[in-house]
Amino acid sequence: MDRCCPAPPGRGGLPAVVDAQVHGWDGRPHNQSGPAGEQFVADLLHRHRMVDPSPRPLSADAFELVTPQALAAHVLSAVDRAVLVPAGFEDLFVLGFAAPAWHAELAAEHPGRLALAGELDPADRARARGIGARVGRDGLRALTVLPARRPETALSLRAPWLRRTLIRAEQAGAGVVHIGVAPTARPSRAAPDWAHAGVVAEGEAAPRPRWPEWAEPVRAGSALPVRVRSAGPLPAGAVDVTEVAALATALPKIRFVVGAACAPTASLIRLARVPNVYVLLTDLLIALRRHRVPAAEALGELLAAYGPDRLMFGSGYPLVRPARLIRDLMTFRYPDELRGRFPELDDDVRAALLGGTAARVHGFDLGCATPRTGPRRRGALSPPECSTGKPKFVS
Repeated sequence: MDRCCPAPPGRGGLPAVVDAQVHGWDGRPHNQSGPAGEQFVADLLHRHRMVDPSPRPLSADAFELVTPQALAAHVLSAVDRAVLVPAGFEDLFVLGFAAPAWHAELAAEHPGRLALAGELDPADRARARGIGARVGRDGLRALTVLPARRPETALSLRAPWLRRTLIRAEQAGAGVVHIGVAPTARPSRAAPDWAHAGVVAEGEAAPRPRWPEWAEPVRAGSALPVRVRSAGPLPAGAVDVTEVAALATALPKIRFVVGAACAPTASLIRLARVPNVYVLLTDLLIALRRHRVPAAEALGELLAAYGPDRLMFGSGYPLVRPARLIRDLMTFRYPDELRGRFPELDDDVRAALLGGTAARVHGFDLGCATPRTGPRRRGALSPPECSTGKPKFVS
């Protein structure tokens, strides 16, 4: 059962939390398009085991498929709302990796708790046709701009039709655009050093099983092999922040959310001059345990440039489960090497980072999702001071 309106915030209570980056993916073997998809999932699993701060990592089977039950146990038990961010990577996965269709099914199982984002590949104009109708039909609140086929493809945001498409999507209700926000087994070469936390070294991933020739997957209608490329490291495609700045400046009504690891921190700081650009801290929060000083320094610099009202929390689940990340952020203090250089985080800053910014950007109504103490478990009915008669659910 979804959480109803809780009691008013208590002393020492947790603020409302919005996880702005969750992926409902299917990386099981039957969905892998040969060795590249298999290697991508193996690298993600290795990274999960290295960076997830929970006592026990997920099993391979649990990691490969996100189910409604897993989403409830690992994400919605720790956060108030979440944003499902898609990533098809069709050359690596037969039916798509984090496919929008599967996201829609997950959201239907948890009504009012999850926001849906659509996919948009700036290199494929045909996929953008009917975007306004698709946004309205599927109830999309955001669009994720990323390569549709392979994660290592560089993004170009210069196509003249892209602006018109984003305007139509915004008018239909999807006023948020994600850039550089996707499942990442290997960050781009331009990413900061701390962004490589837990990344498997080349040649160290688990060996792939040998498939007999007759078991090779083929494409429907042609019987041509799916395995058109050999497996190997797949670093994420680069993002040109000057193109992001130009696009965001031209479309001031749209809110652009960029990943903290999609470009060097200095480049993101320069991007702060554009007021409708926000930063998703997923990779930075993950790195705080393994690269504490450089990651904390990047957090302080981004806070100084953007302010807490333009930074937001994300876990990248199932790469990392959010509960421990929330705890880490609630107890975060700058390392001794940085003391005095940045002000410590106060309650207002933590509340903005954990949920306030993402709720405002994605249009979540958190009027009743107030801070409270105790474990973040769902199932209790509204207390009398928050509801009369039937319990009130918020969406």
